[in-house]
Amino acid sequence: MRTIIMALGLMAASAIHAQQYKQLWITGSAVPGGTQPLERVSDNDFKYAGSLKAGELKVITTKKIGKNTEFLTPAMPDANVVNHGIALTASAEANAQAWQVAFDDDHYRIHVYPDSKMLRGEVCVPWGELFIAGGATDAGWKEGKMLLMTQQLDNPYVWTWEGELRRHVGVEEPTSFKFQGQNRWFLKALYPYEQGTDILVDNRLRIGGNDTKWVISKDGVYRITVDIFNEKVKAQWLRPIAQ
Repeated sequence: MRTIIMALGLMAASAIHAQQYKQLWITGSAVPGGTQPLERVSDNDFKYAGSLKAGELKVITTKKIGKNTEFLTPAMPDANVVNHGIALTASAEANAQAWQVAFDDDHYRIHVYPDSKMLRGEVCVPWGELFIAGGATDAGWKEGKMLLMTQQLDNPYVWTWEGELRRHVGVEEPTSFKFQGQNRWFLKALYPYEQGTDILVDNRLRIGGNDTKWVISKDGVYRITVDIFNEKVKAQWLRPIAQ
């Protein structure tokens, strides 16, 4: 019993410690300008979306390296920042192992999960299609009937859609919807961080994961803009639906 209590105490301390990170930065030869902040998406999700150069990258807990800096380093040697999820560990050593960036690109996206002790990274490419569907749309939940969004010519990562969203009585989840990267379910999809997120309230989105959905708080004509690279969604309620 004592062993179990001690283990639970260590787990709790680890979670509390992770959530003490109010801000994280990346620094090193791969980082334009030398140092860049990460966006705090949630307590356990810090993100960078932007350019990187070939070189080394370190994740740090202070804007400038000093005696209180912790380094979130890969738990394996020569770890590339482009990966499907590599464990990380905290170190106080300035010469701790760095993350490797193999080539220059303007569309790196990195997520650091300090509570889960993991870093995941990718080079993003534009999607070929994006659809909106669900109980709040006229398309419902039917595959092959989803509503196509419009890709911006000057930025292929950004998609827009304007149309009616309303409660459809008799339809499953009548005020819910989500975005799909194809005219069917389950492969590429975009989700809110929390189930039942009002599309007018929270601009965060994530690619993949749990099958959460957005909802509408009132019927109307909406204009929605989705930025896949920056993982943002902006919704505007324009006007009531014409009777």
